[in-house]
Amino acid sequence: MSTQTRLMADCQVVVIDDDPELCYMLSELLRTEGYVTATFQSGDEGLRALRNALPQLIILDVTMPDMDGFEVLRYLRMESDVPVLILTARGDDRDRITGFELGADDYLPKPFNPRELLLRVQAIMKRTAPLAATATTEVGPLVLERLKCVAHVGERSAKLTSAEARALEALMRTPDRVVSKDELTRFALGRGRMPYERAIDTHISHLRTKIGKDIGGESPIRNVRGAGYLLLSDWVPGAA
Repeated sequence: MSTQTRLMADCQVVVIDDDPELCYMLSELLRTEGYVTATFQSGDEGLRALRNALPQLIILDVTMPDMDGFEVLRYLRMESDVPVLILTARGDDRDRITGFELGADDYLPKPFNPRELLLRVQAIMKRTAPLAATATTEVGPLVLERLKCVAHVGERSAKLTSAEARALEALMRTPDRVVSKDELTRFALGRGRMPYERAIDTHISHLRTKIGKDIGGESPIRNVRGAGYLLLSDWVPGAA
């Protein structure tokens, strides 16, 4: 199967994977659900095509010979917040954690159920659709620009991934109240939480780093063991 050579402006989902059969299967699967797709069988080819237009979602394989998915993701995050769903080897926590650290929105281990992939795609599309209503949320010294995915603490700003912004928004909606991991996963990732899954914990860990600590040296996002997380409303930021 030949790959696309140019990304059209109406493309919704881009698949970057060196397996031509998988590219074809994903393209057909997504097309039957009404998505306009393009496939690329190397990281370099995909990045070149993405320079002229961006889709609503990129499905990105981690293991590719010329340029692996992590390198592709690093380049993408230098210029774009486009949501990325990474495909990883089964049970490889290192791939999952590295992907989140580089700014991936969600992950799916190979081999996967096609129906689950469609549900993940639909969840990301719904979650990252343009938001209406109030574009800014404020709790104590923390301000979240929801549309831009930027958090402000005083004069310091931090760029968030869309999943991190949604997780923070969920905590800011009910400050000082515990939000369960199941609730956070549904709100931030647009899907249910899988048994033993730690995706939301990884996103919260990154949020804590980006927001910084309070004057006592602790994060204002507190872990309530066995229950979930909460955001303090009356915290005082520490030194940057």
